Amino acid sequence: MKTIFRIIILVSILHSCSSNPEKDKLIGNWSVVNGMNEFEFYKDSLIVNEFGMSYINEWIINESKLYLETIKGLDSFGIKTKEFDYKLSKNLDTLFIKRPTDSIFGPPILRIENAYDYFLKRLQLTIDLPSKSNLISSNEKGNGLDVYVGFRDGKLIAKTDSDKTYGLDEINYETFVFIASQETELDSTNFQFNLLIDKGINKTKIDSIKNILQSTGYNRMFRVYTNNKVDYQKKDWKDELNWFGVYE
Repeated sequence: MKTIFRIIILVSILHSCSSNPEKDKLIGNWSVVNGMNEFEFYKDSLIVNEFGMSYINEWIINESKLYLETIKGLDSFGIKTKEFDYKLSKNLDTLFIKRPTDSIFGPPILRIENAYDYFLKRLQLTIDLPSKSNLISSNEKGNGLDVYVGFRDGKLIAKTDSDKTYGLDEINYETFVFIASQETELDSTNFQFNLLIDKGINKTKIDSIKNILQSTGYNRMFRVYTNNKVDYQKKDWKDELNWFGVYE
């Protein structure tokens, strides 16, 4: 198989002395929604991160085929597969792959532009944060439970990081669990809700969400904003995000 792969590479080079425009469409960072499988396409290599393991491959494409040859680590994606069918969405932000023997493509693999983009795609939300000057760190005066208010398929969603609950129906329980899990003792003076709210959501709806959160007995609200100085979209895709905002 290695000989065949080398022959394919040679043929590809002979057919194209310049950059391959189809290959260029894949170059960048990709991940499945849950972040368990990450793909870093470079011009000459593909790094696959899967369950804490990394596999480095040479890669080429030919029409709708993706060919891999392992450089370091286990064989492709931890399985003995050298060839995949692939397709891209029209706007080039979603990749689908499958083995030739599979009847359907696997789950979507999403293009990741930056740390904030990756964060939102794992939440499966869109949140366009409002801008504000004179921001402070969310950790400056306390520790908080993140609450996200954005959109999914055009529908307004308010939720925490929990995958076990939908919406804010279990916010009392989630608040208790969060406080109990922290090494620092938290009470009404240093616990807060960190609110990431889309700028298109009106004040009436925001006040309603705050009332739900305050029903837990905790009233400190830290709203997250962005600006040119703390622009989260300028962070590299694997950088840790630290929130900045103001108390409201």
